[in-house]
Amino acid sequence: MYKLQPEMAGELKNTDEEIYTVAPNKLKSAECIITVGDICTISISDEIRIPNLSIIDFKTKRNTPLTEEQKIVIEGIGDKSIKVVNNPGTISDELLKAIKDSIGSGNNVRIEVDGEEDLASLAAISLSRIGTKVIYGMPDKGMVVVDVDQQSKARVNSLLEHMLVK
Repeated sequence: MYKLQPEMAGELKNTDEEIYTVAPNKLKSAECIITVGDICTISISDEIRIPNLSIIDFKTKRNTPLTEEQKIVIEGIGDKSIKVVNNPGTISDELLKAIKDSIGSGNNVRIEVDGEEDLASLAAISLSRIGTKVIYGMPDKGMVVVDVDQQSKARVNSLLEHMLVK
């Protein structure tokens, strides 16, 4: 299991990546798209295509439940769904395994998190292939697109190393 350390919170809130309010066209040619967050997943599905992997928790901004219309849209995303438990500020072993098993499975998978999915983007970047696009939401700002490369993997793996509960 991975647990967010208090001194890391500020570092994770900041990004050098561009923040998009609409999905960028460069995603149309992406071989693999992973979305983390409900609104982000809905946007990418509407504007680009169904993600290969989407990780959602049926909430926005941590505590606001989706509307019935948004729930219906989310439930239509993916060929297969997996339910996992993941507490706030963590990446559970259950969530990590679901991400690992879903990447490259050949199915469009939706992981439904009971708890919180905020840190799942770290696991997705760490476990995905070079060239994957991981898109996650930034509340009240938009979405961030991470082009998975050696540099992004190294940064994330370093963060995860500090978060590992031994």
